Amino acid sequence: MIQKLMSLPVAQKLVAQYDQLSRRDQKALGLMSVALLLAVLYFAVWRPVTGFHDEALSNHQQAESQLAWVKSNEGKLQRLVESREKTQAGSRIGDSRALMSSVTSSAKASGIALQRFEPSGDNAIRVWLEDVPFSQLAAWLEGLTAEQGIVIDQAALDRSDKPGRVSVRLTLKIRS
Repeated sequence: MIQKLMSLPVAQKLVAQYDQLSRRDQKALGLMSVALLLAVLYFAVWRPVTGFHDEALSNHQQAESQLAWVKSNEGKLQRLVESREKTQAGSRIGDSRALMSSVTSSAKASGIALQRFEPSGDNAIRVWLEDVPFSQLAAWLEGLTAEQGIVIDQAALDRSDKPGRVSVRLTLKIRS
């Protein structure tokens, strides 16, 4: 392989130029080449490898501490899961009532008048609003989704004749 490289005209030209250098310049070029090779090995190989190793070690330690926490709280977590399953199984009808109550009370608190609302399937309700300020509607929906765990399943907004006001049809659900 080295013989093939040395037979190339570019390599022959470089060797000829190297031979024309003084002994001192040849040594300096050799030292500089070694230093450059070491720098490339350090920055292109060693640092990335040690960085990946340190990150993997940190992730491993974090996972071990999380596992230890889960194991120490296993009983509590199991009771919470069982409690939630019982609550969900026994309150499907109550969920839609709670959803309707949450939506109507938060709309009232936000100063929004619901035109009409009705249950829609499992734990969902449809809501109609007419000629509502868009900014007030956005604030109300943000409060519903962020604070009360309600998601917007479907939404249709129509622009009103008055600037900044909309008519809206929404389907709201409890986040599952």
